[in-house]
Amino acid sequence: ALYQKLESASDTDREQIQAEIGHREKSLLPVYGQIAVQFCELHDTPGRMKAVGVIEKDVVWEHARTYFFWRLRRKLAEFDLRKKMMNAGNVGRGVKALGAVEASSLIKGWFAGSNGSAEGWNDDKRFLTWMAENNDNLEKNVADLAKASVSEEVFTAMAAGGATSTIGTAGIVDGISRAMSAMTTEQREAFKLNLKNILQN
Repeated sequence: ALYQKLESASDTDREQIQAEIGHREKSLLPVYGQIAVQFCELHDTPGRMKAVGVIEKDVVWEHARTYFFWRLRRKLAEFDLRKKMMNAGNVGRGVKALGAVEASSLIKGWFAGSNGSAEGWNDDKRFLTWMAENNDNLEKNVADLAKASVSEEVFTAMAAGGATSTIGTAGIVDGISRAMSAMTTEQREAFKLNLKNILQN
């Protein structure tokens, strides 16, 4: 209403109306300030963020340094293992690549399998201890992923049927021939023995 009066006011009345507008803005500013703060708190408080799943838990300030030290160490170790797993899954490039989420799920499954349950998965110290104690098994699991990926790639190429199967089989034989030419005598003999044992079964 004051702005409407201002548009049609004379020069004398304009100053008085502008003063009233300024006074009204100053009186309302604290109210709008409180509303703005409350609005922000509804979105950004730890309790609200935890409720909507943005964060897992509140971190007490006094323990923040220790918490994030172990959290960072855990995530660096977990991501390094996850990267190895994803690279292993990419060996058979015709097979669907292993994604980050899938790799993390596999790691959690390994953790639960060796501990009997997933309890302690969110305990960073416990996770790092588990990785250190099971390093050999984890490396074997990664190697098994690479082996399974290659195996699936070869199976897909040879069992596709029709011309695809013929071409795929020819490509595998050619690849084996090229690989054997790059092997040492000991490696070639070991490969022949493995192949002979498989064909006899």
